[in-house]
Amino acid sequence: MKIDLSIHEAQRKKNIQRCKERGILLPTYAQMRDPSKIPESVKTELKGIGLWEVHSRNLFRVNWHNEPKEKGGVFGDVNYFELPRELTGTKARIGAVVGKWFPTGAHKVGAAYSCLVPGLVTGQFDPSTKKAVWPSTGNYCRGGAYISRLLSCPSVAILPAEMSRERFEWLATMAEEVIATPGCESNVKEIFDKCVEIQKTRPDAVIFNQFDQLPNHLWHYSVTGPALEEVFGKMNAGGTAHLALSMYSSGSAGTLGAGSYLKEKHNGARVGVG
Repeated sequence: MKIDLSIHEAQRKKNIQRCKERGILLPTYAQMRDPSKIPESVKTELKGIGLWEVHSRNLFRVNWHNEPKEKGGVFGDVNYFELPRELTGTKARIGAVVGKWFPTGAHKVGAAYSCLVPGLVTGQFDPSTKKAVWPSTGNYCRGGAYISRLLSCPSVAILPAEMSRERFEWLATMAEEVIATPGCESNVKEIFDKCVEIQKTRPDAVIFNQFDQLPNHLWHYSVTGPALEEVFGKMNAGGTAHLALSMYSSGSAGTLGAGSYLKEKHNGARVGVG
């Protein structure tokens, strides 16, 4: 399976014009990986923008380096903490990256951005006639609705009815439609039953399913993997340690892209899945 990057030139031009009219700039993987490459003009704007604010410049906060501030933060080191050996009982040092300082408070905005933007830059997705559908039990759905709003793309959020009231209230401010499916966080099948129905009945809907969207994996390979490598570098200041294992709680397997990156860069590094 490959990512389809075939160009639809007429729609691509329309999407470029749409972004120009709305003042939307698209960060690259290189900028999300290394925020020092972000233009100073963007950083100046971000100093007056809240972390969760609906402002297209927050697309540049789709990275692991955000300054831990609710408003006005720019960029610094990767946010992480180290678990004390008194807690872990291991000789190995264990670090954990922190997703709280992404917009929406979760790194899923990265996967959502990576899945939607190829459709815009190739012209395969027409935001004037199509809606981006984000099925998930939680944070991917939220991330998709938020990124869609920043990119001026109509969206549909699909999630289980028994998720929190606060989540539904927030999504109502982001997505054009919010669809509640039966059950709770474990009821994944019902979400995708709804997607099958939508595919058959709604030509205006384009479903961005994180389980079959390779850009999900690609974002973590290109951005999360290097961020984890930076954390290892901080923890290995003496240069005497080796990277033994990177561990992921896997849902759609997107974060495993970071593990693939680390295995390529660090001989003998293993990948664990929870």
